[in-house]
Amino acid sequence: MSAVLILASMLIVCYGVVLRYVFGASTVWQLELSTYFLMFAAFVGGAYGLKHGDHVNLALVVERLPEKARLYVRLLASILGFVFIVVVALIAYDLWWETTQEGRTSGTAWNVPLTYPYLIVPLGMTLIALQYLVIVVEIFQQIISGQTSDHPPDEGRDPEGGRNP
Repeated sequence: MSAVLILASMLIVCYGVVLRYVFGASTVWQLELSTYFLMFAAFVGGAYGLKHGDHVNLALVVERLPEKARLYVRLLASILGFVFIVVVALIAYDLWWETTQEGRTSGTAWNVPLTYPYLIVPLGMTLIALQYLVIVVEIFQQIISGQTSDHPPDEGRDPEGGRNP
């Protein structure tokens, strides 16, 4: 979905450029809509990236640790990430609720009710928090079972479920 929204944002911006420079006209909605699409792609797509281990990490230091220590470092990082994301989500939900209660709008010519774009961040943070919970549970299961493999759940697997070489 994120890729589709990024593509849609690109097409909307191109439409705006052609409209302005070829036809001498402009729109009242294209900048805002493309911005909201990109916000949605980033914040809601973050959970997908986390699930597949695509987020930035400091592998240089962690790779030098023994496998069991790596597992505990991943557990600690996931718990800290979860706590941080929950704090951001709570603040974002608060801001969204305040915006919704007050009926704020963007103040532009399009004048979008801000309740919709302000919901993007808490929604994305909630999805990321849920994904962190899944990761923490998986790591706990690895620790309890004595398994020391510390790769993210989907890393090294092809879409059909087999291992990649």
